[in-house]
Amino acid sequence: MALNAKLALLLTLFLSVASNGYSSLQENNASDDELGGRLPLVPSKELWTKFDSSFKSGFVIGYVFSAVSLLTIFLSYCVPWARLNKRKRNKVMMKTPMTTSLMERQEKKRKEADIQMLIARISFAELQKATNSFDRGKVIGVGKTGTVYKAAHPHLRFTAVKRLFDFQHLEKQFLSELMILGKFRHKNIVPLLGFCVESRERILVYQYMPNGNLYDWLHPVKGEPKIMEWHFRVNIAVGMARGLAWLHNHNTLQLAHLNLSSSCILLDKNFEPRISNFGRAMHIMTSNARIFMANIEMSEWDLTKRDVHQLGVLLLELITGEDPLNNSGFYHSLEGKLVQNNCLLSTVSAALYCAVDKSLLGQGFDREVLYFLKVACNCIQPIPNRRPTMVEVYKMLMAIKNTHPDILG
Repeated sequence: MALNAKLALLLTLFLSVASNGYSSLQENNASDDELGGRLPLVPSKELWTKFDSSFKSGFVIGYVFSAVSLLTIFLSYCVPWARLNKRKRNKVMMKTPMTTSLMERQEKKRKEADIQMLIARISFAELQKATNSFDRGKVIGVGKTGTVYKAAHPHLRFTAVKRLFDFQHLEKQFLSELMILGKFRHKNIVPLLGFCVESRERILVYQYMPNGNLYDWLHPVKGEPKIMEWHFRVNIAVGMARGLAWLHNHNTLQLAHLNLSSSCILLDKNFEPRISNFGRAMHIMTSNARIFMANIEMSEWDLTKRDVHQLGVLLLELITGEDPLNNSGFYHSLEGKLVQNNCLLSTVSAALYCAVDKSLLGQGFDREVLYFLKVACNCIQPIPNRRPTMVEVYKMLMAIKNTHPDILG
């Protein structure tokens, strides 16, 4: 209302100033009438000059005054509103991180409460006692995310205690591992027995695996020769594929591992493989929800096929003994051969036969070894659509195992 009143006053002033020319014209006409005549239609040249001069001066003064008035109104009303809005935005920006942080803490507490219903929470003091204050002599493995200790508990017997390095950067992986292993139970997935969250400590407690991990068996330290027989390798391959196929096709919570390597394949006393390290795993959307994935680069198919590719690399490592970490060129050249030969598995696998671990040849399983190579090459096809599903991989590996059931078990 105040703004409308000021604009009305400004318009009035403008019209009054601009009308000075017209008032001057009336005064001149009145004087001419008194002298003996009025010329309303054709004023004299002098009269037009006076009118023009008066009108121009009035128009200029009115224009300047209007501009100044409008500028004053703009500065009086618009600038304070802009500052007020900026302050409001700043307040919102200041509140948002605090609100977000509070919501994250509440969500984390809710998850921890849900986890405690599935997995036992163990105190740091108890774990410290079970590992002799995390003695170096108890270390059985060191990975990218933490150190694993062998621990002895009064009622849990032996366990593997994984103490994370940096809990702030690994918090999401820690919670992911807890939520997944708390819900999934399978003979080829490592059992999670407990966890610890105290201050800056994040610890996972697994069932102890006496035969360590697959990587140490395939790439032993010099002076510690380890020979893994053919039937153990086939059983391990079948177990890995079975566990992953179960994860991909679970009734309610399909899951893709996305971080497979020989170091995360643990071996129990019977050399049965147990898949671990689920920190990067992702839930797969159900078929009913896939319509929402149309514009997203990573789909359900991409996730499962990535697992298939990683398993193929594991199968090659299992049968050739080549370390993917130290000999990545071997696997890149193999994929190049698949492309050059238009994915003819028979040609590539035959050429790769010379790379097979020499301890496996001449034992009466050469035909099965060649078929095993074909399965591995099938899994690492450069084009994801040409890779088999995990269930198909499991069936192919089972066919190899069933050729000698008396030996392969």
